[in-house]
Amino acid sequence: MTTTRRNFLTLSASAGSSIVFNLALPSMAFSASKKGNVPQEITSWITVHHDNRVTVRIPQIELGQGITTALTQVIAEEINLELSLTDWEFYDPLTNYNRKNVYVYTYSGGSFGMKMLFSPMRIAGAQIKEMLLLAAARRWNTDARGLVIKDHHVMNPATSTSVGFGKLSEIASTIPIPDPSKIKTTAQKDWRYIGKPIPRSDAYDKSTGKAIYGIDLKLPGMKYAAVKQCPVFGGNLVSFDSAAIKSYQGVQKVVAIKAGPSGYTVPPFFYEVIDWRMDDAVAVVADSWWEAQRALDALPIVWDEGANKDVSSTQIAQEINNKLMTQGEVIRQEGDVDSAFLKAEKTIQSRYHYPFLEHAALEPMNCTALIENGRVEAWAATQYGDEALRITAYAAGVAPYNAKFNLMLAGGSFGRRLHSDYVSQAVQVAKEMEGVPIKLIWSREENMQRSFYAPVMTTDFTGGIDTDGNITAWKSHVCQGRSVYQPYAMSRMVYPVPNLKIEYSTVSTPPPYAWMRGVGHTQALWMYHGFVGELAELAGMDSLSFQLKLLDEKKVSKTAPEYHNLEIASTYEDAVSRIKKFRERLLHAVEKMDNKPDPNHRGSVGYAVFDMSYAPGLGASVVAIAIEIEMSENHSTLKIKNVVASVDCGLAVNPQLVETQVAGAIVFGLSNALYGEITLNNGRVEQSNFHDYPILRLKDTPSIDVHIASSDTTLPSGIGEGPVPVVIAALIDAIHTAGGPKVRKLPILKNDISLSV
Repeated sequence: MTTTRRNFLTLSASAGSSIVFNLALPSMAFSASKKGNVPQEITSWITVHHDNRVTVRIPQIELGQGITTALTQVIAEEINLELSLTDWEFYDPLTNYNRKNVYVYTYSGGSFGMKMLFSPMRIAGAQIKEMLLLAAARRWNTDARGLVIKDHHVMNPATSTSVGFGKLSEIASTIPIPDPSKIKTTAQKDWRYIGKPIPRSDAYDKSTGKAIYGIDLKLPGMKYAAVKQCPVFGGNLVSFDSAAIKSYQGVQKVVAIKAGPSGYTVPPFFYEVIDWRMDDAVAVVADSWWEAQRALDALPIVWDEGANKDVSSTQIAQEINNKLMTQGEVIRQEGDVDSAFLKAEKTIQSRYHYPFLEHAALEPMNCTALIENGRVEAWAATQYGDEALRITAYAAGVAPYNAKFNLMLAGGSFGRRLHSDYVSQAVQVAKEMEGVPIKLIWSREENMQRSFYAPVMTTDFTGGIDTDGNITAWKSHVCQGRSVYQPYAMSRMVYPVPNLKIEYSTVSTPPPYAWMRGVGHTQALWMYHGFVGELAELAGMDSLSFQLKLLDEKKVSKTAPEYHNLEIASTYEDAVSRIKKFRERLLHAVEKMDNKPDPNHRGSVGYAVFDMSYAPGLGASVVAIAIEIEMSENHSTLKIKNVVASVDCGLAVNPQLVETQVAGAIVFGLSNALYGEITLNNGRVEQSNFHDYPILRLKDTPSIDVHIASSDTTLPSGIGEGPVPVVIAALIDAIHTAGGPKVRKLPILKNDISLSV
C-alpha cells in the first residue's frame, strides 16, 4: 500500500527510447550555484555544454501537445543538430521581460504556438549556425565558407579538422548576431527533421513517472497550503476562526488571500485585453496537503456572499430568453432578410443551448512559491508565462526584476491555465511565511466549483427555403453569458446565403470567463450546423448531400458581406477559398469512412467540416470529420463506433504529433458534448467532482483515424483546437441522421439518450 503512482509507473514501464530529450529540472534562484561547468549561452535560444550537448529554450508551455518536440525539430533543422545530443528547457519569463520579448510569442493558446514561432525559430537557428561557423573560422584563421556542421562539431573538409561546439561556444557568443534579413534558412528539399514523425521528447519520462509536473515539485523545508474561496462568485471574506483548528495536526498558519488580478488572458495583438480577476480566499498551511485540507474543511469561515447568492441556471436562462426577445447587435448582414422570409416556400425556427463548461484538467491548479530577501520565486504550469511573472511580482509587492517564474509541465489545461489566480494565491501565502517554500494545491472540488468557465450560450435560428430546397433566408440571434467579445463564432459561417442577418447579445453572469479548447467555435458550430441539418430535412434531403450542395463557390456573392463593429473585412476570395477547402476535406472524410474495412461498418454516419478562422486573413487549419454511430431501435441508447478526420493544417511539422493532437481534440470534444454541464443553484456550482461531471472513459472511446492532407505551403497553421467543434457538430449530425432526437441542447446525454455498454 506504500506504492506511489510514480513508483508504479517506473516499475511497470517498458524501457528504451530511440531519441533522448532530457526534461529540464526546476531551478532555485536562492540556492547555491551549481557545481561544475556552466553551459554557454550563444543567443537567447540555446546553450552549449562542454561535452557539445545543446539545450534548446522553448518559449511555450508543454500541455501535452508536444510543442517541446516540434519546436526542437524546427531549430535543430537549421543548426543541423543531432537530436540524441539535444535537450530542451522552458524559457525564462524574466529573461524575456529584460530582453524586450526576445522569444517573440510566449502565449500558448488558439493553436498559434507553432504558427507564430516556426519562422522566428528557423531564423534563430540559422543565425546560430552562422555564428558557430564564424567562431570556427576565427579559431582556425580561415574563411567560414566551406565549413560544415556535423555531430555538433564544425568541420573543415579541406583539412579534415574539426572542433566541437563546447570549445566554440564562448567565441560564438561574442560574435554579433547576423542580420535576419540576410540569413538563409535550410531549403525544404534538405530537411532532416521538419515534416518527419519524430517521437515525442517527453513520452518516455511521462510514461515512466520521471517527468516532473508542477504538483510533483519538492523543495527543502516545503509546507503545503489548501485553499477555499467563497462558494458564490464575487463574494468577500468576512472572517474566520483559526482557533477552532489550533489542535489539528500539522497546521502551521491560516492566511487570508485578497481578491485581485488573475492575469490577462490574451496576447497583445488581440483586440481585447481583460483581467477577469480572482475572489477572496482562505488558505490553511500545514506539514502535508492532506492535513491542510482536513483543517480547512473544519475551519469556520464567514463569507459575504454578495449580489450573486440567489443566482440559478434557471434565472440565467430566463435572462437570456428576455434578451433574445429584443434587438441584438447586428454583426453580419446581407440582402433583404425580411422580404426573403415572406417569399420562402417553407420556414423553420429552432433554439439551441450550450451550458457553462469546466475544463476538467486532471492535474489540479497548483503553484509553489518562495519569498526571501526581497525576492520571489514561483513554480507552476501556465499557458502565459509572461503574465504569470507579472502576477508573481504583483502579489509579492516587488518589481519584476526581483521575481522569477519557472514553467513546469502541465497535466492538462485546455485554456484554464491562462489565468494565474492560483499563482497569486500561492505567492500571497508565501509572503506571510517568508523563507518557507509553500506549495498550494486546489482540491478537485475547488477546481470544479471555483473555475473560470466557458460561457453559457443560447441561439435562436430562423431559416427559409425555396421550392428547389435552397436556403434563401437565414436569421440567427446569439446571446451568451459573461465573456470576451466573440462575434466570429457566428459571423464566420461559411455557407453562402443570399439573405442573412446575424445578431449578437450578452447577459451578465456570475462565473468569470475562460477560454476553452475550440473557443467560440465550439459553442457555435454545432448549433448552426445542427440547424442546417434541420433545413436539409425540410428540403427533403440528407444532411451530407445538403452540405455539399451548400459548399458551392459559385453561390458566393461578389459583394462583400457587411460586418458591423468589427475591424475586419470579409472578401470574396476568402469565402471562395474556404468553401473549396471545406468541400475537398469533407469529400475526403466521406471517402475514408466509406473505405473502412470494418465489416460492422453499417451504422449511421454524421459529417461536419470547419476551420478555426477568426477573421479573413487569419488562416486556419481545415478539419472534416465523419463519425459513425449506432442507436437502438427506440433511439434511447447510443454507441460511438468510428471517427475519421481529414485535416489540412498546412505544413505538418511533425505528422505524428498532428495525429495525436487531432485524436486528443476529438476525445475532448466528445467528452464535453456527451457529459459537460456546469449548473448554478443559490449562487453555487452544483457539480463537485468527476462523479457528477464525468469525462469520456476509454471503454466508450471510438476508433479514430486521422488523415493529413499533403500541402504545398511551407508554413504550419496549427491543429490543437480545430477538431473540437467539428466533432461535436458531426455527432449531432449523426444522431439526427440516425433518426434520433434533434439535439438542440448539450449535454447530449440529457436528451433522453444514454451510452450503450
